[in-house]
Amino acid sequence: MCGIIGVENNENAAVLASAGLITLQHRGEESAGITISGKEKMKTFRSMGLVSTLFNEDTLLNKLPGTAAIGHVRYTTSAKSSLINAQPFQINCIHGNVAVAHNGNITNFPKIREMLLKKGAIFNHTSDTEILLHLIAMSKGNLADVVAKSLHKLEGAFSLVILKDKTLIGARDENGFRPLVLGKIDGSYIISSETSAIEVIGGTYIRDIMPGEIVVIENGKIKKSFFYKKTKQQHTCIFEQVYFSRPDSIMFGKTVKEARVKMGEFLAKQMKGIKADIVMPVPDTGYYAALGFARASNILFENGFVRNHYVGRSFIKPSQNLRDVTARLKLRPIKEVVNGKDIVLIDDSIVRGTTSKRLLGVLKEAGAKKIHFALSCPPIIGSCYYGIDTPTKSHLIAANNSVEEMRKYLGVDTLTFLSLENLVKACSFSAKKDKVFCTACFTGRYPTKISKNTYKEGC
Repeated sequence: MCGIIGVENNENAAVLASAGLITLQHRGEESAGITISGKEKMKTFRSMGLVSTLFNEDTLLNKLPGTAAIGHVRYTTSAKSSLINAQPFQINCIHGNVAVAHNGNITNFPKIREMLLKKGAIFNHTSDTEILLHLIAMSKGNLADVVAKSLHKLEGAFSLVILKDKTLIGARDENGFRPLVLGKIDGSYIISSETSAIEVIGGTYIRDIMPGEIVVIENGKIKKSFFYKKTKQQHTCIFEQVYFSRPDSIMFGKTVKEARVKMGEFLAKQMKGIKADIVMPVPDTGYYAALGFARASNILFENGFVRNHYVGRSFIKPSQNLRDVTARLKLRPIKEVVNGKDIVLIDDSIVRGTTSKRLLGVLKEAGAKKIHFALSCPPIIGSCYYGIDTPTKSHLIAANNSVEEMRKYLGVDTLTFLSLENLVKACSFSAKKDKVFCTACFTGRYPTKISKNTYKEGC
């Protein structure tokens, strides 16, 4: 899972792109990068860690002149987490200097990589994104047409921003797995993974870039917009609204916050008659679902956890003797809120179950009397091949256990998952739009062909 942004025709392109990346930081904390073009020779800067580790005043504001920029924040799904895979990737080829930033997972990467190696290609990265640059470099013609020709060879999920001189190109795979939106600020266009990044930098969201669409922007104008491939059915990842996207971002005409509130309301209906003293969320993605549950059930909403925002994913490596320490570092219950209470606890999902088990244990230690654990999505029974870091099926607790077996393992009084029907209603706001989502992680039914050779590593 990654976040991408592009800004063109703006003297402050680097500043705006970096501000947009900070807004998209939740989509990737492992590495960050930016490519600047338009005034001097194209330059790319990349580093491991948060956006703030790369874009300080010296390296960004004073030393990166340009009128166009693309940026990337990365959370690897499987490919090696190191500086060599930090994006954007930049090359010098027959088309000049070209840079690309990618969100998604190209599922036929091994097949294309093998073909390119036989043609003499030399790879500098282990990420699937690099094959697109090789395909572009090996094709002659107008860049937009070359990009379209290259995308025809790719399978899987890819939302892209591509930069050449002052030309910014945005593209989205034919299924629309990952979001990509178009915005404007004064005489400049913006392409981003989420609408919130556009609005934070002072821009206005215009529309989604459609599945299969390529948008070419130059000098503050859309020079060309066309479909490299059309599909009869869209398959946008529904888990974006459950977990990944910011609550203030717009998807399908409504904010993600509204969708999550609806998830909570539907959970309350499924658990009608449940008795509890308080409803509380697991920060942060459980917040709005818990709020919706409280409103629908008339049970008091309480924030019962304090979250430590300064603990990153890799601060303490998981090990047997440090698991309790890690759980207490990230989330600590407020004893006066939970002690002696019957609690409805709302979280977004359960993957392996180990994190939830530790968290519930901490809550019990704080004196919780009863815990009714509710999740704002169905059980995850299938691995994702389109850019989300879910483990193989053998490691998914819901794929190998019944709800009752999971309840006993977690040690809770009740365990409830939001039904798929209700999740789709919450996210689409219309039963007529139930065909726009990819729900493979909940159903095991994938929109594209999946085999033992399907590549799972992305970005």
